[in-house]
Amino acid sequence: MYRALYRQYRPKIFDEVLGQEHITATIKNQIKNNNIGHAYLFSGTKGTGKTSTAKIFSRAVNCLNPIDGNPCNECEICKGILDESIMDVIEMDAASNRGIDDIRELRDKVIYPPSRTKYKIYIIDEVHMLTEPAFNALLKTLEEPPEHLIFILATTEAEKLPQTILSRCQKFDFKRIKSGDITKNMDNICNELDISVEDRALRLIARNSDGSMRDALSLLDQCISYKEGELKYEDALDILGIANTDILFALVDSIIDNELEKALFNIDDIIQMGKDINQFIKDLIYHFRNLLIVKTSHNPMGIIDMEEDIVEKYIEQSKKMSIDYILKALDILNAAENQAKWATQPRIILEMSIIKIVKIEENKGLEERVKKLEEIINSGKILTTETKSSVNYNR
Repeated sequence: MYRALYRQYRPKIFDEVLGQEHITATIKNQIKNNNIGHAYLFSGTKGTGKTSTAKIFSRAVNCLNPIDGNPCNECEICKGILDESIMDVIEMDAASNRGIDDIRELRDKVIYPPSRTKYKIYIIDEVHMLTEPAFNALLKTLEEPPEHLIFILATTEAEKLPQTILSRCQKFDFKRIKSGDITKNMDNICNELDISVEDRALRLIARNSDGSMRDALSLLDQCISYKEGELKYEDALDILGIANTDILFALVDSIIDNELEKALFNIDDIIQMGKDINQFIKDLIYHFRNLLIVKTSHNPMGIIDMEEDIVEKYIEQSKKMSIDYILKALDILNAAENQAKWATQPRIILEMSIIKIVKIEENKGLEERVKKLEEIINSGKILTTETKSSVNYNR
């Protein structure tokens, strides 16, 4: 059976975990110095290596022949944990085992020593989903755990955990993985699989993975299944439903030039091409974000993950608008993105947002006139009707 890329290329040692050196170095030192805690909390966004690190940790602390804090993955213990024939490493999904009865059952089992390993490891994923009574039941075990027991709690929403749980865990925050690291890893995988992929396509996939290696590999899996031969940038655009930069630059030029009808026709063309509207709104937000970066940064190349000629196009287009204009456009588009998620007609939401952006300068002129008039009235330089009547009466 075919295995998805993110499963095939799950890291097997700490050194293979991308972008989390601040965590893996600490854990490796703890293992080498036999300074292992009884409870760990791994928090961070999806696809950043929390569960992978937990699984590597479970092998490393039980490995018969550890190598510089890493598991050897060759001894009987490592192999047994990898093929799940050793039952001393238990994974739980708190989303489906969230009640107090589930935690009470766990609490009754943890008192028994491991059958073959040194430590019994409980990996509880999405731990924030536990109910309040379940947290209270877990707390007692975290306070006084048996010597053979280690808990690894993983969550994407650490702020939902009670402070009593947080204070009893060593907390490690997993960062989003940089696009460059994701691109490099995907390139290595493609070379290993002898798959030809254009560099621009890999960078596009990395940008749309939101710092998640798992999401990037899932997108890559989808793209390389599209056709035989080299995967081109245009192929990735079609598969992912993303608008290319030429379309975005043309639409934004129409908006800047107040050519509303042309902008609406551009949107119609995009929809006729089969582009996903919600994805297009995200692409447009990212476009205005890049315009803001080149407008405010002296070194945009270090922030925008794109080719130099594309960055130059952003710089040229940004000269036609002010920072205030870009910020207002982003506010409108962010509101549109939230509304379009639940709308039955997201196209209307997109068209409304484009009209609002086109009218920004017009509304700004009206606001400035009203503001100036208010300033004149407040300064007393203009007489109101009542004041004029009063002056004439006194005469």
